[in-house]
Amino acid sequence: MPNLVAPGFEKHDELFAALLATAVDGIIVIDLKGDIQIYNQACERLFGYPSDEVVGQNVKLLMPAPYHQEHDGYLSHYHKTHERRVIGIGREAVGRRKDGSTFPIYLSVGEGKLGDQGFFVGIIHDLSAIRQEAAQREGANRLLAQIVQSSDDAIVSKTLDGVITSWNASAERIFGYSAAEAIGKHISLVFPPDRLVEEDEIVARLKSGQSIRRYETVRLHKDGREVLVSLSVAPIHDGSGTLIGASKVARDITEQKRAEAKTLALQDELAHFGRLSAMGQMSTAIAHELNQPLTAVANYVNAAQRLLEGDSPAAPKLQSAREAMDKAAGQTMRAGTIIRTLRDFVEKRDSERSLQNFNDVIREAVTLGMLGHKHSDVKLSLTLDPAITAVAIDKVQIQQVLLNLIRNAMEAMVKTEHPKLVISSAAEAAGVRITVRDTGPGLSPEIASRLFEPFVTTKEDGMGIGLKICESIVEAHGGTIEAINGDPGAIFVIHLPLDLMQTEKH
Repeated sequence: MPNLVAPGFEKHDELFAALLATAVDGIIVIDLKGDIQIYNQACERLFGYPSDEVVGQNVKLLMPAPYHQEHDGYLSHYHKTHERRVIGIGREAVGRRKDGSTFPIYLSVGEGKLGDQGFFVGIIHDLSAIRQEAAQREGANRLLAQIVQSSDDAIVSKTLDGVITSWNASAERIFGYSAAEAIGKHISLVFPPDRLVEEDEIVARLKSGQSIRRYETVRLHKDGREVLVSLSVAPIHDGSGTLIGASKVARDITEQKRAEAKTLALQDELAHFGRLSAMGQMSTAIAHELNQPLTAVANYVNAAQRLLEGDSPAAPKLQSAREAMDKAAGQTMRAGTIIRTLRDFVEKRDSERSLQNFNDVIREAVTLGMLGHKHSDVKLSLTLDPAITAVAIDKVQIQQVLLNLIRNAMEAMVKTEHPKLVISSAAEAAGVRITVRDTGPGLSPEIASRLFEPFVTTKEDGMGIGLKICESIVEAHGGTIEAINGDPGAIFVIHLPLDLMQTEKH
């Protein structure tokens, strides 16, 4: 074991030596002149000096300026006045290593006597790690504060009682209140009267361990106008893990919602135009389809008139006339159903979702798509999953998508020897799938990659907006549409998400 003590301080037992050698903190003993008498191994690690270079030297060797110059004065003042400035008190100071670098220490000084010889004992604890951790924490706090202040979102903290404790610059901008006006006030400051119950619900969810993410609601600006916000709320806990408050992040989505409404209106206009265009292309077929029941009505009415000629028609003629009129009424209803279906399809209206029997929606779209079509030799295969019942959709818009795909498929198979159209629906884990498949020539590589771009078409008289409208409608429902070469033919697959549908429970 190295020599840790100066002459005169050698009377110690092995326990004392072990204590000095194993102590985590540095231990230094100096005499009344300030010369080092004991210097343990922890001091060697802290200061970088071996004991034989330090023992006997003045302790100010281990002190940087200005402590180095002031140390002798402290000792002299103490000897004269016995006024304790450090002794028995402890304080933070700075140590100086052998290489000249400095480090923070906590110095505790005690006074003692060995016989008639006085001495001072210094216990030195290295604060470097603590200071570094504190600096890192302070830097992180500064960075966090800068992030909070520079955020485009309102970031607000509050107690469980709803008292606002912090309010960043974006909160001032979004809600109109300065930090001075908001901090200390209740969070209901920015709540519309009919939304106050939300605060109780938020606190209840936080107490149950939940966080709230992207909850869209309404808050009030200082000037009284409503602000649409997307709100996220996270719990704040103290050091013991007790819930003490909440941090709220509010994003102003007022303009976003206006833009979405404007985009939706434009999409609706485009979809309406697409339906009118489709009806224009189908006008000949529609006229033919309506002509059949109207001609039948005229024939049945003429027959009834002939049967009723004369003053007193016989009973058999009256019965035949009644039957003819019943048939005429039936054909009138058929014509009316066709007209009503077409009117619902082409009328200008706001997008509106409601629960619909999805398979019935598909059947109606198929009927509309096949109305009077000149390619009557197309074989239709319709396979609909009975597990699918109600789906929250805009019925007319989804039928518009299906009608577009059906008529495209029919036109693609004009020169096909055995044309076949296969339409199916299926419930999936993630939602519902609709597939429209034909046996036409399929999609060329140069067209397939650009199929859903506007003004891209394979038809000589096509405008190239039909499939783009279809994509917009499907995406507005949260779904996807894709085109695949089916070898032969083309396959269009639509996926609609799970939250739109309800299925039978088995």
